[in-house]
Amino acid sequence: MSLQGVREFFDNRNIVIIMVTQTLSMFLAWLWWPYKSLFILELGATNEILGLLVMVETLGGMFFQIPGGVLADRYGRKRVIIASAILGFGSPLIYLFAGDWIQLVPAMLLASTASLSRGAMNALIAESLPTDKRGAGFAAISFVQKIPNVFTGIIGGVIMDHFGVIPGVRVVLTGVIGVSALSVVIYWMFLEETLLPESRKDTKLELNLGSIRELGSMPREAWVLTIVAGLSSFSVRMVFSFTVPYVINIMGLSKTEYGAISTVVSLVSMFLTLPGGVLSDRIGRKQTVVISRVIASLSTIGIPLSTSVLTLGAFRVTGSIGSGLGGTFMRVRGGPVWQALVADMTPAEGRARMMGLMGTFVSIIGTPASYVGGYLTDNVSPEAPFYVSFALNTVGTLLILLLLKPKEDT
Repeated sequence: MSLQGVREFFDNRNIVIIMVTQTLSMFLAWLWWPYKSLFILELGATNEILGLLVMVETLGGMFFQIPGGVLADRYGRKRVIIASAILGFGSPLIYLFAGDWIQLVPAMLLASTASLSRGAMNALIAESLPTDKRGAGFAAISFVQKIPNVFTGIIGGVIMDHFGVIPGVRVVLTGVIGVSALSVVIYWMFLEETLLPESRKDTKLELNLGSIRELGSMPREAWVLTIVAGLSSFSVRMVFSFTVPYVINIMGLSKTEYGAISTVVSLVSMFLTLPGGVLSDRIGRKQTVVISRVIASLSTIGIPLSTSVLTLGAFRVTGSIGSGLGGTFMRVRGGPVWQALVADMTPAEGRARMMGLMGTFVSIIGTPASYVGGYLTDNVSPEAPFYVSFALNTVGTLLILLLLKPKEDT
């Protein structure tokens, strides 16, 4: 990407606002998110209960995505983003004062309201960028958001080792609440609406799963991506909540050691984010996505195969090369190249609604994944979820290779 291209992104107010607020939020979030599972386990939950709690959060996110997309196409992106940010206040407050795992159920439900703004946020970003620079644009935003991750791994590990998991998480949550309040104010005062009044859809708001029938109107390529995203979401959710407990409790690493590995992983991923976006604009989204997924899968399979800090670090750093290229799918959304590909294949007038529908379908598939991961951990072996996750991710990559024929000129 040229210097002029970088300046174009930073001249756009919406892009700068999203970068600033999301970067601050991600900095604090990644100080405690890796230890969220340990926090819940220390409050008395088993692995199966942990999986059920995460499943509650997934279910909530599933029901909020369709209304969020419909509202964003009807009333505008800005209003939905602000409403979602306000509703999200409740979750960190409950975590801050919880004394038992059962008290976290409402916190999980409130956290899932973030799904209200997912389609609106992606649509706003896409509509704030030139079509031919979406890949690089999404990558630029992702790059800036990843900068704090270079520091959060080691800082978070030191905090948890120094204070203990429960007190350490509560220290970080205090900052989370403050940044959340600041973000609401910034969105309200400075965010610019991208959906013109004449483009707004007078769509009836349906708060039921019947709305998913609208998925039938999506292009074939969008359907392929939705199926692959569902498989990927399931595979990621199956191991996400059990990775840190495995590394700390089974492998015996300290939280600081795990944090140090995470720091290197974030550094590698960050420096590859912009090249990944530019690469996708030049050689194609599909090619970049496939390369990204194949390399990134080594991180998952490497966890149960590792026997020391060095081997675990080697697998995870190698996997970060793939995730850095931007074609992987995380728990709730894809990397920048993935997001650009989806944006390319959805019409502007219904983009937020369609993204919300796709996200809902993905959430349905991924809903039981955390419970399956907990069940496998408690009843089969701690390594089992990682092997199953790797297999599912491989199936998704094969589907892309065989079925996806993206139209990148849209």
